[in-house]
Amino acid sequence: MTGNILVGTDGSKAARTAADWAIAEARRSGARLTVLCVYDPDAFHRHVVRPASLLEEEARKAVWVTSDLIREVAPEVDVTGEVLPGGSPAREILRGAESSSLVVLGTHGLSSLPGEWLGTVADQVAAHAAVPVVLVRPEPVPEEARDVVVGVDGSPGSAHAVEVALEHAASGRARVRAVWAWTAPESLVPAGSTEEDELRRWRHENLESVLDPLVARVPSVEVVREVRRQHPVSSLLAHPRDTCLVVVGARGEHGFAHLALGGVASGVMHRSIRPVMVVHRPRT
Repeated sequence: MTGNILVGTDGSKAARTAADWAIAEARRSGARLTVLCVYDPDAFHRHVVRPASLLEEEARKAVWVTSDLIREVAPEVDVTGEVLPGGSPAREILRGAESSSLVVLGTHGLSSLPGEWLGTVADQVAAHAAVPVVLVRPEPVPEEARDVVVGVDGSPGSAHAVEVALEHAASGRARVRAVWAWTAPESLVPAGSTEEDELRRWRHENLESVLDPLVARVPSVEVVREVRRQHPVSSLLAHPRDTCLVVVGARGEHGFAHLALGGVASGVMHRSIRPVMVVHRPRT
C-alpha cells in the first residue's frame, strides 16, 4: 500500500499506539505519513472553557511530538504534520482521507467522556471514509501474532476486504485467515446432523469460489480457510493471540443498503482487542 497514510493524534497514549502502527505500515509499504490533529476553538474541556490559543498550542505540540517520534524511529519515512481548527474532528479527518490511501486512528483518546473517541470520531470515519480505516487498540499485539483475519460472506464488499487483507499480508510476511461464519437455529439444523454437514460443505464451496481467484494473484501468501458455525463477530475474534489485524468489509451480504456500517463491522470494531481495518467497496 503506497501513497499517504493519515494518522490522527490528540496527544494521548492511544494516539501514540496508533502512530506506532502507522510507522510500521509506512516502513512496510513505503508510504508517506501525515500526522493530523484537529482542535475545536470553542470546545469545553472538563466543563471549563479553555482559550483557543492554548488548544492550538496543545494540538501543535501533539503533532510535533508525534512527528519527531516518527523521524527518530523511522528516518526513512517521509512525514508531515498538520493542525486544523474545526468543530468536527471526524469531518476534517474525512477530508484528509480524500488524498490518502489509509487512515489510522487510536481508540479511547483524550475526551471528556470515556470511550468518546471510538463512539464518535472513529465510528464516523470508519463508516464514511472511502479508503481503509485502521482502528488501533492500546493493547500491544504479541510479537508472534502473524494472522490477518478477514471475514468472507460472498458479498462484493467482503471480496474487496480479502484483496486488501492479501495485499497487507504480502507486504508484511503474514498469513491470511479467511473466515466464513454462518448460523442456523438448532431446532432446524441440529448439530451433527446431515443437514449441518450439507450446509457446512456448501459454505466451504462458497468460500473456495471467493478465495481461489484472489489468492491466485498473490501465491506467496499462506491462506488458512475456516468455515465456522458461529456468530460472525465471535468467529473473527476467536484467535486473538495469533491475530495481528482483523479486516472487515463495511457492510456484508445482509447489510441494509442505507447503513454505511454494518452490524458485523461495528461489532468487531467495538469488541476486538487487536487492530481492526474497515474496508469499503471502491466507489464507482
